[in-house]
Amino acid sequence: MGQSPSGAVPIFLKAPKAYTLKSNRLLGKNGTVPFGGSPYFSIISVLIILALCFPVFAADQANEFYPAKVKDISDRAYEPAVIQLLDNAKESIVMSMYMVKPNESGPVYLLVKDLEEALARGVSVEIYLNTRPDHGMPPSDIMIQPLQSIINKGAKIYKFTPHTRLHDKLIIVDSRYVVDGSMNWSVAAIKSNYESATLIDSPELAKAKLTRLRNFPLEGHEKKPKERPDRPRALEKLPEGTIVSISKELLDNKSYFAAMLKAQADRDMNMYLLLLAESARTGEKEFFVPLEDLAVTLGVSPEWTDTAMRRQMIKDLKALEDKYKLINVNFSYGKDAWVELKDLPGATFKIAGDFFDSTNLVGKSQPAKFVFLMKALLEAEGSSLEQIPVKDLSKRFGVSQFSIRKGLRE
Repeated sequence: MGQSPSGAVPIFLKAPKAYTLKSNRLLGKNGTVPFGGSPYFSIISVLIILALCFPVFAADQANEFYPAKVKDISDRAYEPAVIQLLDNAKESIVMSMYMVKPNESGPVYLLVKDLEEALARGVSVEIYLNTRPDHGMPPSDIMIQPLQSIINKGAKIYKFTPHTRLHDKLIIVDSRYVVDGSMNWSVAAIKSNYESATLIDSPELAKAKLTRLRNFPLEGHEKKPKERPDRPRALEKLPEGTIVSISKELLDNKSYFAAMLKAQADRDMNMYLLLLAESARTGEKEFFVPLEDLAVTLGVSPEWTDTAMRRQMIKDLKALEDKYKLINVNFSYGKDAWVELKDLPGATFKIAGDFFDSTNLVGKSQPAKFVFLMKALLEAEGSSLEQIPVKDLSKRFGVSQFSIRKGLRE
């Protein structure tokens, strides 16, 4: 592979189960060691390497590991290593930096001078700069002024969109060497702070990092709204002929459906009935429910934002859990709900599956649905709605005569 940093440790990551760690000193073309340093690593250095290589951190960026040689250049080792890296650049230097603060003298000024010398040798230089500084930092227009000398010599400066903060401290040289860590180009970082930095010899990793940079949103680009290729859809309907068992307790216990009717909590009742249907469809007492799909099924306007839909569904599900004690629920990143239906005591009665169709639930008034369930319960007991006076129904089920008569009329 040509030149390789002295003291670099080859890490072969094709098989993540076993990492090979051993010191390796390779000579450059002239027989000299191109990068100074010891082949020995401190415990901190090894931990840094393992942190960079561990699969959990790589999972979001790629599905593979890259073969690499790595070297710890933390703290005071950073400046000489980067100077030597820039001085030996043959084709390209690409940087992505949160902060570059070159003064008239000092380490950052000297690093910028190394960039000037690289440009004079025909090396291309690109710098991606943060434009959303924290409190106390100079604005990007001021930060870019000391870089005017390299801009005049052909360096390309790309300003990151101000809608998002760029927090990189990244250098890529000759599409092969990668310097990554916590080190800004500031006097404090280079000369005083304790900063982690690693030099990585890996063309494959360099390529992946460059691809990431090329896709950055830059200043002047309009902030695009998030694409929503698929609108939420209604929950799947029950198969034709499905029969759903409902606990008599939901009507006989005045803390459940009767309380929802008194509170005019129609959506809470509809939601619980839909959860019963979903339990019948899946054959499980516990299941996932997409919050946005649940909202559409319950008739929430499609003009609502996804966030508004999810918030309303979370509110209603929490009511079923906290107020009515009918379910247990856990939320996954505010997008899905893991629902567990609690067991209710006593006998059950049967309802045909088409009652749980979302159009039927949303289209009928709450009193009409309560009366329908009342009728089914009474028939399961061998009685009928017509045989019982309204005042007796009101007393048994704990709802007003007005609500029962309203439901009977529909």
